[in-house]
This record gives sequence, structure tokens and C-alpha cells, in this order.
Amino acid sequence: MSTAKSIVSTLAPVVPVGLAHSFAGAPLVLPYYHMVSDEILPHVAPLYSYRNIRQFTADVDFFLKHFQPVNLSEVLAHVRNQTHLPRHAFFLTFDDGFREVAEVVAPILKAKGVPAAFFVNSAFVDNRELCMHQKRALLVSRLLPAHAEKLKQFLRQKDIADADITAMLESVPYAKRAIFDEAAALFGLDYAGFLTQQKPYLSSDQIRGLLRDGFAIGGHSVDHPFYGHLTLEEQLRQTRDSVEFVCKTFGVRIRSFAFPHSDTGVSRAFFERSYANGTLEISFGTGGLLRDAWPGHFQRYSMEKVSRSPWQILAWQLARALNGRIVPRANMPSGPAAASSIR
Repeated sequence: MSTAKSIVSTLAPVVPVGLAHSFAGAPLVLPYYHMVSDEILPHVAPLYSYRNIRQFTADVDFFLKHFQPVNLSEVLAHVRNQTHLPRHAFFLTFDDGFREVAEVVAPILKAKGVPAAFFVNSAFVDNRELCMHQKRALLVSRLLPAHAEKLKQFLRQKDIADADITAMLESVPYAKRAIFDEAAALFGLDYAGFLTQQKPYLSSDQIRGLLRDGFAIGGHSVDHPFYGHLTLEEQLRQTRDSVEFVCKTFGVRIRSFAFPHSDTGVSRAFFERSYANGTLEISFGTGGLLRDAWPGHFQRYSMEKVSRSPWQILAWQLARALNGRIVPRANMPSGPAAASSIR
């Protein structure tokens, strides 16, 4: 651990949040989530942890105590017109467009007067398709351990090799995502039935309801690939199609976008073209509280480390910011050549 991180982690319980935030020089706190639920969800729980309702409500109260909430329009005005944000500002975002953001999250935020943006994948709205990651989670939660050996044999035939079945499933790349459909057919797992019965994603009506309540909606790619494994042209297409879908279908004016997974492997050329041609006005990564070299692109940090308090999570991110690191935007390669840069 660096000296800066060690100091902040040690002082986290006693240093006032506002003082630490000012000292780190972070202009805007950007926490993000995917899910809030009291239930163990088979399409999410095998992938990552998530806050329950009590924890999330406590998080919101923490941010309201120490920070001033701002909305997407205010953040965009800050970028375009150099308008000042409140000294201690926070902007809340959610990725992946799960229906819980309408059913659980939005009522809590609305009651407390907190704005937020929800980033959706165009292929999944109205539960038309199931993301490869939800397919993987269902394979883990509904097939293992009863079919582990057979599933291992199937994956080895597809050149997916690892000692552990869970690791094998995690290593299936976006380009080979059809493997999840083949595995489901082999073992009788009904993805279409799950979509129909569980409806894991937002419907168009729910999205319109969120917009009526004053929340923002943005793009999150078409079907959630890791951008570092895509060519530049495919990165541009995924972004353009998802943002166009949101704007045209729901009358959204701000062309906003959050990268699925992370923006590792995304070059300066992507930002130059996406912003110059009007695809994007503002965008978000997942690199923490680090500053980004591209104006209008903001890094966020995850709140889904459920064993840690919101102050502990923030303290770690502020410690990283103390090191003064800026995320560069070199003309790095996209596609397979970028794979070694994944963090």
C-alpha cells in the first residue's frame, strides 16, 4: 500500500469526510451501483455482491450528510460551460438497467430528493434478450454442482480450459458468448422462460416512469461487451446504437453513456470521433475517483463492496486520488492487442 493510501485508510474513522474530500481535490464524487435487493438473485448473486435495501438507504443518508446531490444536467453544464458544482458534490449512477432500479431504488431516491442516472443496454430493455453475464450466473446457480463435470467436458471441447468450473465460465469471452446458449440447450436451462417469468430488466414503461420522476437515462452499449476486446469500429457502433436507442425511443436529450465493465482499451480516437460526431456529450468509466484526460469523461467508483461502510469505500478511493494519477487517453490499440492492458 502506498503512503497516501495508508494514511487515509488509517485516518478514515476520525477524519471528517468533507476535509478528506477537499484535500484529495476530487471535484465530484461518483458512486455507482448495479443492483439493490434483499433477495438472493440467481442471475446476479454469482457475479458480484450488492447492497440490500437497508445498506443502500444508509449509503444515501451518508452521501446526503456529507455531500450535495447534483443531476446529469448540472454535471454536463459543468463540462460545457465551466459552471461551478457545489464544493462537495455527488452524482449517483446505476448500470445495466435491472428492474430493481425502478421498483426499489427510485422510490428511495425520490423520497429523499436525490437525482440519479440509470444506464441501460438497448438489447435488454423489455427483456428481449438476456445478457451473457446473466446466462453465466444462471448456469452457476442452477446447474452446479450437479452437472459440473459434464459442463467442464463441454467447455473443454470449446477450448475453454481451467481447473475450476466457475473460472472456466468466467473466461468465456464475448466473441464466444454463444457457448452459454449451447450449454443451456444441453442441460435444459430455459433462458427465454426466465426472461418471461422473472423480467430481470427494465421495461419501456418503467423507463418512461423514471424519466417522468426526473431521473436520467443513458446508454450502456448494446449487449454489454468488454470494450477492450472490441475493434474501434465495434466500440463506436455499440456506443452509437445504444445512445440512439435511448434518445429516439424515450425522447432523451442528453447523450450520455457509461462503459460496461470498464473503459480500459478505449483510445483517444474513440473519444475524438464519438464527441465530434455528436454521439456523446458526456460519458462515465469505472476507474475510481481518478481524473480522466478527456474532458467530459468521468471515472466512478463501485459501492458494491458490501463488507465496507460508505466512508471506508470512499476513503480508499480518495487515497488513490491523492496520488494525482490521471487516466491517459493515448491512441492505444483496440481488440485483441489491448487484452494485456485489462485491469
